[in-house]
Parts: sequence; C-alpha cells; structure tokens
Amino acid sequence: MDLLTLIGDIDENFYQLGLKDREVGKLVHQDVKMMLRTPWNSLNLVIQEVGKAVLKNSLLKNTEQFRHLKHYAEGMGIPVDEAAYVMLIPELVSSMSKWAPGFIKGNLGCSSFMLRNPEGEVVHGRILDFPLQGSYDRYERAISYDLTGIPKMLGFGASGIPYPSITLMTEDGITLALHQKFTNIFNPKGMSIFEYIFALTKVARDKKSAMEFINSHQTITTWCLYMTFKNGEVLACDLHGDKPFINELEVPETGILYFCNHLEDKSLNQRQFLPLGFDQYNLMRESIATKKIHNFLNKKKTQPTEAELIQLMSTPLDQKITSRNFKDYELDNVTSTSLSIMTMNPSAGRALYLGGPAPKIFNTDIIEISDSFGRAKQSPHKLKKAVNFDPEYHTGLHLMMEAQKGFDAHDSQAIYHYLQMAIDHLEHYPERKIAEFYFLIAQYLYESHPQVLANLLGEFKKFEDHLPPYLNDQCLLFIGRLERILKLPPSLEEDKIQTKKLREIYNRELMIPRAVFHVASKGMIVPRIDILDVIYVLTA
Repeated sequence: MDLLTLIGDIDENFYQLGLKDREVGKLVHQDVKMMLRTPWNSLNLVIQEVGKAVLKNSLLKNTEQFRHLKHYAEGMGIPVDEAAYVMLIPELVSSMSKWAPGFIKGNLGCSSFMLRNPEGEVVHGRILDFPLQGSYDRYERAISYDLTGIPKMLGFGASGIPYPSITLMTEDGITLALHQKFTNIFNPKGMSIFEYIFALTKVARDKKSAMEFINSHQTITTWCLYMTFKNGEVLACDLHGDKPFINELEVPETGILYFCNHLEDKSLNQRQFLPLGFDQYNLMRESIATKKIHNFLNKKKTQPTEAELIQLMSTPLDQKITSRNFKDYELDNVTSTSLSIMTMNPSAGRALYLGGPAPKIFNTDIIEISDSFGRAKQSPHKLKKAVNFDPEYHTGLHLMMEAQKGFDAHDSQAIYHYLQMAIDHLEHYPERKIAEFYFLIAQYLYESHPQVLANLLGEFKKFEDHLPPYLNDQCLLFIGRLERILKLPPSLEEDKIQTKKLREIYNRELMIPRAVFHVASKGMIVPRIDILDVIYVLTA
C-alpha cells in the first residue's frame, strides 16, 4: 500500500495528487462508472441527466469546493464535470431505489468496531465493503494530510479519490468511517458526501463542533457517519438529506461496540426500502460480529489489542453449518466485497492495515502506520502465532465477486466459469451453497431448453426450506416461475412467501402472458451475490 504525504496549500496538493493519479486513477474511475451502466441506453441517458442536474445544484455551485476538485481534475487531465460526476456516482447508486428500482449495482456495506485497547485508548476498527475488487484494492493507499488551515489527518482510500472522506482519523483524536444506508431520500440541493466530509473535517475539533456542522449542512441522500472522539464519545449520524438523525453514545470501558448498515433512526423500517434483502444482510453480519466479540472476550478476559482486533474482524467465524442446517447460515461481517480492513488509534497516532488483495480475509501481512500526524511511516506489524486463513476460502470469495462482475456484464460464460470454480474452492465452507444457488439463477437467465429447465426446477426444489428465510423466498419465486413456464400445476402457496414485497412481485408476474413469461421475467432479474439478494425491475 502506498503512503503519501501532502503538505501545504490544499489546491496545489490536489493538483499534484491529480498528476500522480493521471493513469491509475482513471482505472478506478472506470470501475466506478460501471456501477451505473445498464443494458438499456435510454436509461443510461436518464441517469446521466439526473447526475448533471444534481451537479449544477450542488458541487458546481459551491465555489470553494469546486476549486479543490477543479485543481485535482486539472492534474488528472480530465474535465472537472467528469471528476465531479465520478464523486457523485455513490450518491446516485444509493438513491436509485427512488427513481430507477432494480439497478442498484453497488453497496457500501461496512462494519465499525469501537473499543478501548488495554491501555485505555479509543480504537476504531473499520471494514469497507464495496464492489470495486481489482481496482480499489489494487491501488489502495493512505494519505497523511498536513494542509494549511485544517487539522492534520490520515485518510484511507484509493487512487482517483483525493478526499479523506471514506475512512480517516485526525490529530484532534477524531475517527470517522463512512457507512452507506438505503432509503428513498434524494435531495438535489445537498452536498456530495465526499465534499461534505472534507468540509466537516476542516471545522470539527470535538463532538460539539461536529454536531454543529452536521445540523447545519445537507446531503444528497442517506449516509451514516460513525465517529469516535478521544474522550470516548461516539456519534452515529444518519444523514437524511436535510434531516440528520444523531445518536450520542460512549465507548465502554470494557466490551466492543459494533455498527453495520442498520438505520440509526429506528422509527424507519428498513424493509420498506430497496434492496429488499438489505435488512437480512445487516442482521446476519451483526449476529456474526456479536458472536466473534463474545467468543474473544470470554476466552481472553481482556480487551483486544489493535492487532487482535484486526484478526477478530477479518477471520470468518466457523458456524458449524452443514447442508442439513444451511437455513441457519449467516453472512459473515467480512464478506466477498471487503476491500479494506484497518484499525485507527489517533491518541497513539497509529493505524494498522490488513494487506493483500481483496477480499480482505485474515493474513499475516499487517501494515502499521506510525507517527501519523508527524513524519508518517509504515512498517510490517508482527502478530505472534498467527497464520493466514485458508487461501481456498479467499479464492472462493474472490471468484464469487468475479461471477458478480459477469452478472453485471451479462456475460454467461464468465458467470458459469467463476461460479463453478467458486463451488470447487469452497468445498468445505457453507458459502459453497450460496455459489450453487446463484448458479441455478444463472441457468434460469441463460438457458431455455425445456429439459434443462425441468432439471433446474428439481434443483431449486432441493433448496426449498433449506435456505435463510429471505433467500428461501427467492427460491420459491423461481420454483413458481419454472412451474408456469413448464405448464405444471402450481405448487407454490402465496402465503408461504414471507417477504411482503416479494409476494407483490409474484402477483405482478402472474399478469405476464405465459407465452412470453420466461423472456419477460428474466429481463427483470438483477442477481446480487454480494448482498445475498435478487433485485427486480418490477419492485417499487
């Protein structure tokens, strides 16, 4: 991982950073842009027009923020509008459920672990999940920002992203991790989240000044800031456009706080928003993280060191799952899209970072960044008696994300190839069943011979009642579809589908004439292996 240091004028440093990013930064930008590509050119044009409208009303109207990005874009050799559009894409992805259901290709799923280490210092552990495998993790970096007029910071990101706005800590003892949330908020008058956080870091010195900023500034869509302060105070802030919701908490003297992507405002029901399976996705990861924390504290009887926290966060839990009890499977808090894992200890000016390619499964390549607010340097950090987690598991998860790229590109050969390889590598892990299930979905999308579909129906029925609840609902839908295509008596009872909106999809699909049903239905299906979901164009 590269470690850069920026000293002096903001605009000059952004320009120099743009020069450095001129080649590899564009590769990251290209991957980000793919998140909004659909098979329909007309929809792509609509998305671009929405993006342009938001740019005119937000970033490009703010002279100060526009100036920073303008210098970075000049260094990269690209128009500032293009750089601003790339920074805006995560906003559009987050809000697409409001105006283009069925095309959410990215999810900034994340985990934050907050605790006091054995010395009593506040530590913030962070996992970043995002579907940019092969670009973000290849060009990941840390930047020490020593810029005129603002606090010194250490930010984590990748080439193509100039701001310390995803994961950071400051010399004032603040840590910040950006988590994505999904609602139907879309506020064109709000600030881009990257600009918002950069502006926040310029003025935040403690909880009071951070809250003053949050209460007086708007975002475009829903995000969450998880922040710790050197005295142990915590802010969990859902940013809902012009209506922030703030939870004030404390880091306990013993124990560990865990956060993922649940809405902090419990008056809002996550299940009413797309993606439909996002609540299950959060509950599973929270459950696994809680079990890991419980197991560690019961065994060690002491607070974890930062290196032990890295290992806790990034080591998959042995769930003792077999084919007989797969319905009890839970997605781990470290997933196939885990791009970066680190701990931040601003009091000590120290951060630990898990090296190696994504997905970030535990390995002994731990990097320590010390003197983060002075002459920052990095060196290997040794963890006694530690060994790499099974490389077969890492390879299997990597292949599942390659298969997801195949789904996004509508490349059946890539999907079949990578899922079959994933199944082989995950032979001894429960995630094998996930790969097998999505392999069946791929066959529904790309096969049409009646005999193949009849065999496929039998395979789906083998999964029935042997999957986690939300995926079981999806399985029931595919069984009902195949029975209809094959002119078989329906075995599906609508009430068996637990998810209300999936029942609505089932009833809407019944309105499609049987003669065109297979072609029509598969054109509305968007598989998402990364969040254990299937998204539908029909969803509203």
